[in-house]
Amino acid sequence: MSSSTPPNHAYDWRTITALNAVSTLSQIGQFGIVYVMVPVWLALQGLSAAQLGFFAASLWLGQMPGLALAPWLCHRWGARRVVVAGLACSVVALLGIAYVGWPLYLLCGLLAGLGMGLRWVGLEPWLYRIAPAHARGRLVGFHETLIAAAPVVAPAIAALVGVQGHTILWVGIGFTVSALLPLAFARRPPHDAAALASGGWRQSGAAAWPHRIFRQGLLIALCGGMLESAVVGLFAVFAGDRGFDAQNIAHLLTSFGLGGLLLQYPVGWMADHWGMRTAGALAAAGTVLAAAVLALLPGVPVAYATMFVLGGLITAFLTLALIAATKTPTPDMAWNVSSLSIAYSLSAVVGPVVAGGAMTATGSAALMGFTAVVAGVMVILLLKR
Repeated sequence: MSSSTPPNHAYDWRTITALNAVSTLSQIGQFGIVYVMVPVWLALQGLSAAQLGFFAASLWLGQMPGLALAPWLCHRWGARRVVVAGLACSVVALLGIAYVGWPLYLLCGLLAGLGMGLRWVGLEPWLYRIAPAHARGRLVGFHETLIAAAPVVAPAIAALVGVQGHTILWVGIGFTVSALLPLAFARRPPHDAAALASGGWRQSGAAAWPHRIFRQGLLIALCGGMLESAVVGLFAVFAGDRGFDAQNIAHLLTSFGLGGLLLQYPVGWMADHWGMRTAGALAAAGTVLAAAVLALLPGVPVAYATMFVLGGLITAFLTLALIAATKTPTPDMAWNVSSLSIAYSLSAVVGPVVAGGAMTATGSAALMGFTAVVAGVMVILLLKR
């Protein structure tokens, strides 16, 4: 047995720890800075709600080829190289954002999304495949809790260093590059013979679709992607129209991210004990209520508390989709993670475009109306299934 491979009866906790660290650091740079704070930075450059919507859409659109290609590339390059390629794409994109203008920001958004997609599917099936099967759902919740630190850390750093200038972009590059250090300590992924023998995407899809938990995960992914991308990408415009300055917006986004950080493990617990449908319906119903409260222009303390709840619930949709991917009993977990992630990203392309257009046509309050409508549809469809 190779010295780089742990005994079959032992869990490879060194690699599990290393991969969790890679996700945590890279998520701050790739998501926290790019997806959460760069739209605020671009708003300060004078971009309109519609332009910000297109930029947010470009991020999620760019993810799709990365998500689709990552399982194939992992089989040929190895998961480690795929993760490194994803990190490199994001670094180049952040450098581009610092030195180009509109509409070239969209190309940088596509490249950043590609890097996010490659790292996402390159790393997560690697992690979940070596995890204890009996605790896989809880590990997903724990992992999502760690990466949910990104929307907390990034706005907090932005509030400290300021959003003007290029400092916040260099912070994103620094966190992304730093993820290479723990990646060096991860052992090579085990050979996944079952995945290679699963017969490709068509056969994998035919195996996954009959399972109810996969279909529930697909519905949650489709609705959740629209909600996360729209709220994260356009909240700066919504809050700015209500008198919040850039520092206050960063603080509100920190509250949003803190909710995502602290509520993912409880959501995973609900999915394990009450089922995907109940957990998803409760999260969606809570999202409707939180959006309604924000639309009523609450005072500052209520706004912070509501953003905390909204962040936890919206972040939970991705957690629930990934739990569905890992719990669907098919031989190729990478296909499950990739397909539900593609569904999430595809819908996330639509979210900011539709919401941004509605905000331009009717006013910034349309963001919360869009959020409430999509979450309400999710509740209805989940309870009908």
